[in-house]
Amino acid sequence: MKGAALGLAAWLFFGALTLWVEERWAWSLFQVGVFLLAGWWLVKVRCWRVPVPFWPLAAACCWPFLQVLLRRSVAPARTWNAALDWFTFLVVFALAAEVLSDQGARRCFLRAAVLFGMLVAAEATVQNYASGGKVFWLFTSGYSEAVMGPFVNRGQYSAWIELLLPAALYLAFSDPRRRVLWGTAAAVLFSSLVAGASRAGFVLAGGELLAVAAVVGLRKLVSRKTLLAAAVQIAVLVGTAATVAGWQELQSRLETQSPEALRLDAVRASTQMLREHPWLGTGLGTWPTVYPAYAGLDTGLFLNQAHNDWAQWGAEGGLPFLLLLAVFSLLCCKKAVPSIYGLGVVAFLLHGLVDYPMQQRPVLAAWFFVMAGAAAAWPGDRT
Repeated sequence: MKGAALGLAAWLFFGALTLWVEERWAWSLFQVGVFLLAGWWLVKVRCWRVPVPFWPLAAACCWPFLQVLLRRSVAPARTWNAALDWFTFLVVFALAAEVLSDQGARRCFLRAAVLFGMLVAAEATVQNYASGGKVFWLFTSGYSEAVMGPFVNRGQYSAWIELLLPAALYLAFSDPRRRVLWGTAAAVLFSSLVAGASRAGFVLAGGELLAVAAVVGLRKLVSRKTLLAAAVQIAVLVGTAATVAGWQELQSRLETQSPEALRLDAVRASTQMLREHPWLGTGLGTWPTVYPAYAGLDTGLFLNQAHNDWAQWGAEGGLPFLLLLAVFSLLCCKKAVPSIYGLGVVAFLLHGLVDYPMQQRPVLAAWFFVMAGAAAAWPGDRT
């Protein structure tokens, strides 16, 4: 079990480190690796148990095939690509839920993911201020600012941190011998998010800190005295690290009333698409193609996503697709909250209401489905 968990983690690390690559080869290679790992696991165990959230997700993954077969997609090639992506997400979710159902394998995976996240976050913080927009100081990103490690979008980077931060805090509370290590990891993750200056990310990550403390207290994982002491230690580490990383840009963005006209128009246009195509949508992956016909603003800019995952899912997939994903999300959250480490899944879904962490970079979505699978695998164990 631990070997499979580490293999899954290693492949996710590869995906994250190549996330900045625009060409299809990086994502295609990731998909091939996932299918090979899933095939090997299926041959090994011969019996694959799936959690309840698997079924609405499986139905949602069939949706783009139905759209193409019924000729309801305005861009069939894009929808075929989306269908393959969603099938990959389904396999990743099922694989994670199966492999991480073992407590030892699950903790091994979480430790590896948090340590990897801490290293990337530390590098990303320095890179943000000193690389001139180059990824790892080596590769031109096409951007001059807010390039955080392999992420060229601050919102997507913050969504990734949101997935890992509760896992780091969970380990800090449940592993007292290494509390300083995991507390430091949480501090580095949070401080890099501050350096990235994502407003939604900062609000959601702050909520995660409070939510983890609340769930730990309610589940009585530790005594009140230990909870208070650990919370103070982590708060000091987080505050110190965030101060070192720098609050200035985040504070400036929080104080500035930036124009949101394009985002609002994208949501309005998505709502109109849903009204005109309520049952089958315009086809998954077609939003950038369809939006110009519904745009209420002509700024000369190309808007590639709706900046709201839920609105885009409704526009592209129609009401049934949106409902299936809502059911999947609710079923995942049922275990994600008490598991503690799965609280990042909840934050990620909430982030999708104001941004597009599930679009454009499918590897980031794969990370989400792995963490959702890990949450679905939680059996109710105390640690």
